[in-house]
Amino acid sequence: MTTIIQRLADWAAGLSLERIPPRVIAKAKLQLLSTLAAVYAGYPTRAVRAIREVILSTRSQGRARVFPQGEATSPTVAVVANAAASMALDFDDYLFLGHTGHSAVLASLAMTEELGLPGRELLVAQVAANEIAGRMGAAVFLGPQNGQLWTHLHALSAACASAFLLKLSPAQHAQALALSLYQPPFATWPGFMGPDSKFLSAALPARDGMLAARLASWGITGPLDTLDRPDGFAAHFAYLFRPQMFSGLGRAWVSDTLSFKLHPGCAYVSAALDALEELRAQFAERHRRELQPADVEEIKVSTTLFSVAMERLAARSSGERLGAVRVNFSIPWSLALAIRDKALTPHSLHDEAALARSAEELQPLADRIRVVHDWELTAALVESLIEQLPLGALFSARDVAHLLRHRRLASRDLGAWPAIRPAEIQRLTRMLLQYGPRWAGGAGRWLARELGQALGVDAQAEFDLGQADLSRLRLPLAARLDLRLRGGLRLRSQVDIPAGAAGRDEAETAGRVRRKFRDQAEPFLKGHGVERVLDSVERLESLPQIAELTSALCVP
Repeated sequence: MTTIIQRLADWAAGLSLERIPPRVIAKAKLQLLSTLAAVYAGYPTRAVRAIREVILSTRSQGRARVFPQGEATSPTVAVVANAAASMALDFDDYLFLGHTGHSAVLASLAMTEELGLPGRELLVAQVAANEIAGRMGAAVFLGPQNGQLWTHLHALSAACASAFLLKLSPAQHAQALALSLYQPPFATWPGFMGPDSKFLSAALPARDGMLAARLASWGITGPLDTLDRPDGFAAHFAYLFRPQMFSGLGRAWVSDTLSFKLHPGCAYVSAALDALEELRAQFAERHRRELQPADVEEIKVSTTLFSVAMERLAARSSGERLGAVRVNFSIPWSLALAIRDKALTPHSLHDEAALARSAEELQPLADRIRVVHDWELTAALVESLIEQLPLGALFSARDVAHLLRHRRLASRDLGAWPAIRPAEIQRLTRMLLQYGPRWAGGAGRWLARELGQALGVDAQAEFDLGQADLSRLRLPLAARLDLRLRGGLRLRSQVDIPAGAAGRDEAETAGRVRRKFRDQAEPFLKGHGVERVLDSVERLESLPQIAELTSALCVP
């Protein structure tokens, strides 16, 4: 019987540029620019420079570049240095489901340059890696980790991209994927939410994935059935593994959901920072000056369950010293810095000593920023997913019971669920009246299916991700800010979909990602160099050698 890994490899090995929709290619180009911007943004940090020195001391000969200085080395060394920089300030991209750019882009770029391949090969490898790794994130969503803690995605992603670029046969490609999942990394929250170890989250797994592809090219084999067996990968990485998420390859493109961060920090912080920009504009229009920390009596941030869970995880994991990672996963600290500095930029986070000294100054303002869960915002996010994904076919009554048995583990691993306070009952009632009629139909169909199956008169419908139109998927990771000023004036702003995220205007997103690249690359490449890179990426499919792009990405 063909295994899941073999089906993934058959698809990825046979992918070509002509089979990828133009809109997906356009998104991949933006992902390339966004990831490189994150590399430039992370380069000045102390930990990234240290990691670069260590990994470059091990380098062997090769043609892959380390950005922005342009050291030539092997692809596995280059991906460690570059992915550490892209991870440093959480200034990356994400899709349904995972933060794939660190490996899908950087492993593809290093291997393409090493092999002297054209730009079109880079694009295909990058998209293939996104599609495979994004589906893996969706398959393990109900598990002990989440988001960037799925570091095993980068091993799989890099193995997929490298196997494609090495032109491995489908059978060899499958062995590369299997090897990458033989001993997958299992990152832990204490190492992610504060220390420098977070910077290695993609770097080392991506390196190992590239090595897996090289090993497969020499005939080394791996566990092809690890995603099919109950004692394989799933036993450790999911409470409820959903292998159905690997369906729909070539029909539904998770790359359609690529979302780009325009502020350094977790995706669950972005909408709050966007809303603050609107509040600052409202304040300036009224008062003809900038909002200052002393103007703020209180800010109440209403947001989704995911943002609240992030705050709780960060609060229990952060050390006493204020650093970039702590800011990245805290709405109060991110807003406090943005108010003081007029915007939260990578530059605000580069100087660790200055940031630590700022803690005493900013603490009173951060303490006046309160984050609360809003059930209606969470419901809107859930409904957005339900609109485009056939989730009713993904879970049976038995699955629901299985998840309920794991609720204590989930609470331990992902943060406690918010309590329902008496004051929230009215809002919950209003929410149920709003969403209930729409949800009831789906729930009724699900219950009828379950009863029919139990009575032997109806077979369970199979989930097929190919039925989803992911190009229409919106990601409303919303936040509403209520600002109370000294003197009693109140201002409000709500952002449903963060700028740069799936569901925003595509032309707006493209312009803002290019600006993100310009802002971060300008200090290294100057104006002419930046435009040269943008031009190369725009015509990437026609570049005969990727070196035309990578040479432009390095300090002249």
